[in-house]
Amino acid sequence: MNAYAIFAVNEHLEFLLDEAARNRTQKAPKPSLRSRISTAVEKVRSSVATSTYEMSSIFPKLEDYPYRS
Repeated sequence: MNAYAIFAVNEHLEFLLDEAARNRTQKAPKPSLRSRISTAVEKVRSSVATSTYEMSSIFPKLEDYPYRS
């Protein structure tokens, strides 16, 4: 049984090594420079849009509070 277990583990390791070699040879398509720049600009715009409210006031907006007046 021990010899069979060693054989099975070695076969599985060889399979994993072959699969890793195949994955390394396949090139993943990289996004173009234009799409990377536009993504970065959108991230900056979204972070600025969310942080402007936080910078403009130290008090929270009183929306949807039951006791507002």
